[in-house]
Amino acid sequence: MKTVIEKEVLTIYLVGQLNSSNAEDIEKEIDNILDKGGFKSIKLDFTDLDYISSAGLRIILRIKQRYEDTSIINVNSEVYSIFKMVNFISVIDISKK
Repeated sequence: MKTVIEKEVLTIYLVGQLNSSNAEDIEKEIDNILDKGGFKSIKLDFTDLDYISSAGLRIILRIKQRYEDTSIINVNSEVYSIFKMVNFISVIDISKK
């Protein structure tokens, strides 16, 4: 996971899979970054994310609860299908690759 803060926008780049085996560690890492502050909005860049499970969806919801201005960018078609299936597209702004 890589993060960049530019013009008060925190971009978090997620790679590989976000599932029950790594969700706890990733959430702790994200929480540590969010606790530092210094930004007004969050972009989750999924360019290199291949899969997301319900554990990953919960992380996104928690981020969205903390920062209303949260969006997901560069989502591949497989991950977008998961978001669409669980109606996440009505909860958060999501854009495809």
